[in-house]
Amino acid sequence: MNSELPVVTPEPNPFWRENARKLVGESISTIEDVAKQLIAVNSLLEGIYFHAIAFSNVKPILTDGIAGIYLAPILLWLLSLVFAVLTLSPKAYAININSSRDSKERFEEIVVKKHGMLKWSEFFLILSFIALFAAVAHYLLTVPIKI
Repeated sequence: MNSELPVVTPEPNPFWRENARKLVGESISTIEDVAKQLIAVNSLLEGIYFHAIAFSNVKPILTDGIAGIYLAPILLWLLSLVFAVLTLSPKAYAININSSRDSKERFEEIVVKKHGMLKWSEFFLILSFIALFAAVAHYLLTVPIKI
């Protein structure tokens, strides 16, 4: 007679299974939502910064190097904007709808590409804050005050 009890694997908690299903199902839309937010933030920052520079008194002291300091944030915001827009750009994918493996591979390919573009956009946005700090520091420390 066998005195061992049968081993029964516990059923995963349905909450976590449903949570995982939502994470996978909503991953592309979440990435695209963040890209849309980055587009809005970059556009707003570029507009504010451009007007601040246009109405400032830095033009008399501009050299090539100093112009680079003031243009760097704009360039980085534009790069961030480009990658955020590329995150949203649609692409046609050849897919066999009868193959779950093919569907899974295409889904993962889309997520990886969109996530990569989004990370580049975030990277350039973070770099732009460093460049913005340099431009503001230069302005505060070297530009004479009009009285």
